[in-house]
Amino acid sequence: MRGSIRSGFKPDEVDAVAYVFSAEIEKSLERIRGVSRVAAKVLELGDFRAGLEETVLVYDPGKKPPRIILSGAGSRSDWLDAVERLRVGVASAIKLARSRKQVKKLGIIVSEGLVEAAAAEAGVGTDWVVEQLMVAADMANYAYSLRGREEPPHVLTEIGVVPGTEDAAERARAIAEGVRVARDIGNAPPSDMNPVRLEHFARELAERLGLGIRVLHRGDLETLGMGGILAVGRGSDVEPRLIILEYNGGDETVALVGKAVTFDAGGLDLKPPQSMLEMKYDKCGGATAIGAIVAAARLKLPLRIVALIPVVENLPSGRSYKPLDVIRMYNGTTVEIGNTDAEGRLILADALAYAAEKYNPRLIMDYATLTGAAVVALGNHAAAMFSNNEEAAKRVEEAAKRAGEPVWRLPLWPVYAKQLESKVADTNNVGGRPAGAITAAKFLEKFVEDKPWIHLDIAGVAWVQEKGPWKPYYPGGATGWGVRTTIELLRLLKSTNKR
Repeated sequence: MRGSIRSGFKPDEVDAVAYVFSAEIEKSLERIRGVSRVAAKVLELGDFRAGLEETVLVYDPGKKPPRIILSGAGSRSDWLDAVERLRVGVASAIKLARSRKQVKKLGIIVSEGLVEAAAAEAGVGTDWVVEQLMVAADMANYAYSLRGREEPPHVLTEIGVVPGTEDAAERARAIAEGVRVARDIGNAPPSDMNPVRLEHFARELAERLGLGIRVLHRGDLETLGMGGILAVGRGSDVEPRLIILEYNGGDETVALVGKAVTFDAGGLDLKPPQSMLEMKYDKCGGATAIGAIVAAARLKLPLRIVALIPVVENLPSGRSYKPLDVIRMYNGTTVEIGNTDAEGRLILADALAYAAEKYNPRLIMDYATLTGAAVVALGNHAAAMFSNNEEAAKRVEEAAKRAGEPVWRLPLWPVYAKQLESKVADTNNVGGRPAGAITAAKFLEKFVEDKPWIHLDIAGVAWVQEKGPWKPYYPGGATGWGVRTTIELLRLLKSTNKR
């Protein structure tokens, strides 16, 4: 289910108009008086202070449309930057509009001067800020539903944004499509998105967008010696595969690698039943990689982008790989299995090694709902970031800040590798409870050769959990986290190429 984003609107063609204000509302009081005395009275009485996520719906029968939404974008005292505050203000307006089923078309007006002030603070153009607000609008209007008899969630059919340009709207639609693709994959139940069906989904995307696609099935994986993907997928009746999507927009290559465990029961180290209830989201890393290449292709970015998505089900059976097994990976590394529920790093490792060897990328970035330890460390409000390259790390931090998807870098000191030592193999796949997110990253580091590499552990932010992330543009379920950061990173790399 989706609506359309566009630049501008006519008041007589929408069901409601939303005005987004900062908390310094005195500057906007005169303007709102000219729009609606009813709305102005709400401001004068102090019933609306434009706090972050604060919204009010008022009715003015003498106006077209009669529904007026006031939405707050907070103030400089809020910890979010100016662009993110505006994203929240726009998304909050849509959240309120969606709660009224009679509202199908919404116009949004950002108070005069706010876009310019946000652009100046971020050091970007106003058109980029408007694009970002449109993306946030689409994200807030997202719903995933398979209801056949019950009424599905209400979504808006059209959203017009002022100020805006058609160029900004076109770019916003491209990025929003990538985020929606990632969310749809993440939200899909394992019955609808197992390895076979994810391959079909990827093939349909490739055909529609003109992407190259190649899929390595079990025979190919055996020939190549991809012992990690094969071992993890062995317990399922649905065979594992490695999906490779390619967008050829330039000469320099960026590899995006995403973990896609379409359902993770833990293998023989079985998860408790309660812990399985969110494990359809263990494919969100792969979803991000796919969503990012979709958005990049729609934007026609001047880079070659390869997305590698190892896809498995991690289930217990008589064929399952076992604790204390030793498996041989694509790059020849032998791995002792300390826990079959540490499966994501095994499938990622084969894909990372393949990407490093076959594509010689300028940068490798991987995404994975990899460890509960990352959630313990950072909660549900930031992804854990690891890197072997200072310049790449700084660029990802900058891109994540622009996108409003916070990351926090954790160390990759050599001492942590000692926790992975094995007496019978080159390495173990687990390093114990201490520093679990770090030892998982140290394991992956063994498979990227000397290529600049970023690892994002998105276990805390890939879907809306009990403790967050709480944003009005995350209505629930999968967040599509990482697609927007990746697009901002690719744009930064593109500008570096121009210099």
